[in-house]
Formats: sequence, structure tokens, C-alpha cells
Amino acid sequence: MTTTVEIVSFGYLHDAPPAAHLTIDLRHHFRDPHVSPELRYMTADDEPVRTAVLNTPGIAALVEATATAVAAFRVTIRHRDMARDVVQR
Repeated sequence: MTTTVEIVSFGYLHDAPPAAHLTIDLRHHFRDPHVSPELRYMTADDEPVRTAVLNTPGIAALVEATATAVAAFRVTIRHRDMARDVVQR
């Protein structure tokens, strides 16, 4: 069984969060590029923004922990009667 995980970065100031099975708010755990004037009008598609975020102390451990949490959702089955995902154990 192949499972696809889509990671979407979004800004609460721009719009409501996208529909998702899992939303993890990491705003307080990494350097916000928006506070740097030179990065303010860039996005995660721009290398300087990615570099600023990835240079946050502790970010590697946070990314690893987040990946572990997401992995818990990898194997799911569709429960037809309840129309919701149920983690298969």
C-alpha cells in the first residue's frame, strides 16, 4: 500500500488553514522569516527563506519529531460506514 503525504505551508494571516487530517502549528518553533525585512516579501519557494528557517537551532530535531508524528497516519483504512479515517493497528 502506498500512502502519499502532502506537506503544505500556509500563513494564518493570509487565509484559513487548508483542510487536512493533521495540522501542526510550528510558528513558535522556528525563526519567522517575515520579521526580516529582506525576507518579508519572499515565500518558502525562495532559498533565503528556507535557509533562514532551517538554520533555527533545534529545527532538525523538530522536523524529525514531526515526521514521526506524520508517520503514525501513514497506514490508514477508510471506514465506509463512518466515512472517516481509522488508524489500522
